[in-house]
Amino acid sequence: MDFNSTIDLIIRDLEEAREIIDDLKKYPGVPVLQVELAKSKCKTAGEVIALLKTLKNNVIVEEKTRNVIEEPIRKEVVDKKESESQKTEAESQKPLITEEEHEHHVKKQSESSIIADTFSHLSGSLNEQIGSHKADLDLSQRLKSKPISSLTEAIGVNDRFLFIREIFNNNKDAYAQAISRLDHAENLCDANAIIMSYTGDNIETEAIIQLLDLVKRKFPSYE
Repeated sequence: MDFNSTIDLIIRDLEEAREIIDDLKKYPGVPVLQVELAKSKCKTAGEVIALLKTLKNNVIVEEKTRNVIEEPIRKEVVDKKESESQKTEAESQKPLITEEEHEHHVKKQSESSIIADTFSHLSGSLNEQIGSHKADLDLSQRLKSKPISSLTEAIGVNDRFLFIREIFNNNKDAYAQAISRLDHAENLCDANAIIMSYTGDNIETEAIIQLLDLVKRKFPSYE
């Protein structure tokens, strides 16, 4: 499967995920705001992935454009060397460059300039897209490091389902009790102790690492 087909498949999966998340609104007790937030995250992820496809296609176009522009230049260098060799052999017999050759050379330069002008906007457009993508990543990084005041409010619907499944063995009551205790913890040390009371020494799973990161954002002064 090529790159573009893989990107299209991922985007379709994200769209299906949004539809599945939207169905959660039918179940009682599921906050509509959290559902919409999860759908928004899927949409944003799809747009970023689609941007990768656009960037790759632009890079391919830019490479082809460079080859189109450089080929006349390479040919011009070869022609120049051949002309210099011919000058040594037949300088006394005829002019170095005839009028017809001169017109042909001028025509080639004109065509090269037209091609360069046609594709000159691609480089700037690609740089703008890369800059925009970098800005999105910087914003995402800042949001992840922003302090939080309440774990109950900060944990999104996707993370909540992940924590219930991976940390609390699908026990929603245990999850709710643990998050409430963490929200009322005095400091980071107490919060870590609460988490370990549910997980033991096994704190290397992705779900537990994510929960610890959220707890650190609630107690940033203790890092």
